[in-house]
Amino acid sequence: MTDRSDFVRDPLEFMERHIVRCQFIDLESTVRISESRPHVITIKEMPGPPMVLNRRGAKVFHLSNDVSGCARNEMLPIFWLGYRQNKVTQGTLSNQSRVMFTANMDGCSLGVGSQAGDGGCLVMHANKSRDMPDRDAQATAQRGQLQRKFDGQEFHVVEPSTYLTNEADPGKFLATNFGINRDGWWFFYTHSWRLKSGGMEGYYLHGGTREAIFTLG
Repeated sequence: MTDRSDFVRDPLEFMERHIVRCQFIDLESTVRISESRPHVITIKEMPGPPMVLNRRGAKVFHLSNDVSGCARNEMLPIFWLGYRQNKVTQGTLSNQSRVMFTANMDGCSLGVGSQAGDGGCLVMHANKSRDMPDRDAQATAQRGQLQRKFDGQEFHVVEPSTYLTNEADPGKFLATNFGINRDGWWFFYTHSWRLKSGGMEGYYLHGGTREAIFTLG
């Protein structure tokens, strides 16, 4: 069993033990911002390697679409929802994959539409950082972005306030927000982490992995 196969077998359990930065940092990688079909990925350990201060034996990984040399059980088809500054990125989930990831969040909002148990779910990554006086104003503006995009449809939001702070440390945390498809229903989780010091190869804090906290849109 490898770290990669552990991740593919159960991403939720893996991310309770390790940190996964939800980004593609391979220089040779080309990843579409969003598409409503699965994208085959694996994980790679961050160079350094970094140290996780509050999880014994924990490592720090990032997503990679370089699957050359990977065994079948080390590759995972995912839905990928990327990020555009000051815009909304959207995608439609289905039963073609059991996992969805969206780009690292450090102030953005995740909107999730209603579900009928058939695997279908509309998801959106909202960002409105330009000319915002504070985080509350940004969150309010992003909620407005999502309301316009959902256009009267019911939806729920993962707000920045639910992941930017953490009991483990008063500093600013980032979030890897992701979804797991169970028998046609999508369940969403927040995996929080913080780069404490030393750059990408430095010291990290694991902020926990839990069910996402939603508010009605």
